[in-house]
Amino acid sequence: MSKINPLRKGSDISLEECDTIIKNTRIVLEKAIKLGGTTIKSFTSSEGVHGLFQNELLVHGKAGEECPECKNTLLKTKVGGRGTHFCDICQK
Repeated sequence: MSKINPLRKGSDISLEECDTIIKNTRIVLEKAIKLGGTTIKSFTSSEGVHGLFQNELLVHGKAGEECPECKNTLLKTKVGGRGTHFCDICQK
């Protein structure tokens, strides 16, 4: 949502971009909490509850599919040892 490339160093991100990240993080977290979180693969909570936020993910798990913004092909890479999905056009 913040349109920042995940391969950029944190030290290269401007204060304005930081504000954008904070704003979008709050939006995503509020929606995720309302929907009970994200249940990926075979996870089940101790109460047997599955979250519904995984249905709202914009790019996670969609490498090779179209970007919802520009229709470019979504990519997957690793950042800090974790899988990261992104659009190299929208996230410059």
